[in-house]
Amino acid sequence: MSSFFVGEKMSKRIETEKKYYCKNKTKLIILAEFLGFKLLNENKEVDEYFTDINSEYIKNRTCLRIRKTNNDMEITFKGKSKEFESSFVKLESNFEMDLNNYDSFIELFSMIGYYSYTIVDKNRLTYEMKDNDYTYSIMIDDIKGVGGFVEFELLCDNENYNIDELKNKLDKFVSLFKSLKLKEALLPYRDFVADKIYNDIKPKQNIKGVCLNIDNFLKKYEKDFYKYYKSLLKNNKITDEVIDSIIESDTSIKISDYLDNLKVNDSNFMVMIELLKKINKLGLKTILNTKCNKTFIENVIFKLADNTFEYIIDKNDNEYFNVKGDLKEVNSQLLIILNNYKIKEIKNG
Repeated sequence: MSSFFVGEKMSKRIETEKKYYCKNKTKLIILAEFLGFKLLNENKEVDEYFTDINSEYIKNRTCLRIRKTNNDMEITFKGKSKEFESSFVKLESNFEMDLNNYDSFIELFSMIGYYSYTIVDKNRLTYEMKDNDYTYSIMIDDIKGVGGFVEFELLCDNENYNIDELKNKLDKFVSLFKSLKLKEALLPYRDFVADKIYNDIKPKQNIKGVCLNIDNFLKKYEKDFYKYYKSLLKNNKITDEVIDSIIESDTSIKISDYLDNLKVNDSNFMVMIELLKKINKLGLKTILNTKCNKTFIENVIFKLADNTFEYIIDKNDNEYFNVKGDLKEVNSQLLIILNNYKIKEIKNG
């Protein structure tokens, strides 16, 4: 039996940071090197951020993240931020993990109620300077699809820190680069990426609701549905159409048994249903764009969703958020809609 934690390492430290837009990294690098900062590394980092179904982690800037760098993987948890004058202080805990365990951790996070929110794909140059218990870092980031940024970060290995002292040290650190006239960026990277995704899927006209294009995985559930009933009827040769007519005419056929099995064995599918219910409560319609069998949709999807879906269409509509992808991607997009949609955007056509 294998363990996630064999040979793994854990570290804790206090992180204080400020973030800025960076349009000219060449000038920044020249100044950093002039001040004595040394290039520590140049890496491609893929950061996947997670949140609960109510998005409390997004609302209070709590961070649960998996970072992939080359062949390494690190899980990071940063508690709720302490904010002072646009700077953020938080205790950071890091766990170095085997990259081969990635899928297992995704499953574990899902089991305890945390789901993928956004993925930040970036190239990072890190410059560093050490001073006793403090590490001064300059991270120059190029984020795919978003743009260039720089983070000025002060790390403290002493947990008995003083917030005012950290603030003063960080302010002095950042002031070394005031000649560059950098514009401050107040959002976490995950929120910049979420904003881009939201605007990409947002309809061009008045927003009526969400249109789901999920047949790529819905077809699997449909296949399992008919397979289940063939076994129940003890006839593998019976056609789907005959099963449809049996279900419609014979109320003794236990749809509920199949639904209960699905609820127990596929939590991510049920999370999608719960997110759709939340979206529906905002006053948005939820439409299913599908070619799946009507009997399956009405007896499984509609019943699981408590008839959240108003109707089925087989074409795209430019007044709806167009949500598609695998189940993980769909849930991420639904979480992003819930976190970015504003009531004032509701305009009934």
